[in-house]
Amino acid sequence: MDNFFKRLVKELKYIAGLGWTFKAVGEHWDKTTDYDDINERTYSYFRRFVDAAKLFDLPDQKYTLDICSRTGNGSLYFWQKGKISRVVCADVTQKMQLICAANLKKYPINFELEYFDKYPLPFGDNEFETILSFETIEHVPQPQVFIKELSRILKPAGLMVLTTPNVLWEPVHWLAAIFNIHHSEGPHRFLRHHKIKKLLKQNNLEIIREGTFVLIPGGPKPLIAFGEKLEETLPQFILRWLALRRIYICQKNK
Repeated sequence: MDNFFKRLVKELKYIAGLGWTFKAVGEHWDKTTDYDDINERTYSYFRRFVDAAKLFDLPDQKYTLDICSRTGNGSLYFWQKGKISRVVCADVTQKMQLICAANLKKYPINFELEYFDKYPLPFGDNEFETILSFETIEHVPQPQVFIKELSRILKPAGLMVLTTPNVLWEPVHWLAAIFNIHHSEGPHRFLRHHKIKKLLKQNNLEIIREGTFVLIPGGPKPLIAFGEKLEETLPQFILRWLALRRIYICQKNK
């Protein structure tokens, strides 16, 4: 019961939080030691990579930034598909960077780590050919500055994949953390669809494809299969309201 109230208080602080720092985000993920163990059992986790791959044809063998890479699963997924020749795994959490390095060293991936804790991001103008940003924009302070920075470091005509949860699912994430069903998201605030589109447009990033996925994020296999069937059947304008994850494929204008 004590742990329940501790989790409740912690999530209430996140709900009430009007701002936070990269340091606060990093401290949260440094304490999340069972990240991969939990996500290995979470059906919706790997769908962020699988569904993103459905939406775009990422050019092969590109120099890539995986921003807030955590344990490196996104980099590994796209490297296995032959889409990454060299990747920088950047993050605000040093502990996750160590786990990421240990995971990626099992494979012949050309990778390097980069820790950051402030703006501007520690990269040059027009440096990367592709950027992977999985479930990150909702965690960073000043998301408008974050998008501006991603545009700055992406080459003209470069591609960026950005995924983030649907704002209507934020209470579900809070409750999952409070009842210890899933790890806490830590400091975060989900952004509305129109806000994300506005930020991308303001920063010379054109959305070339987008989609909303995952109606049923977990449960018995028949229930998950039912959710997948519904996703195939329902029109996108309904999924945009109801489904868990939004995915944007963006290209930087020349």
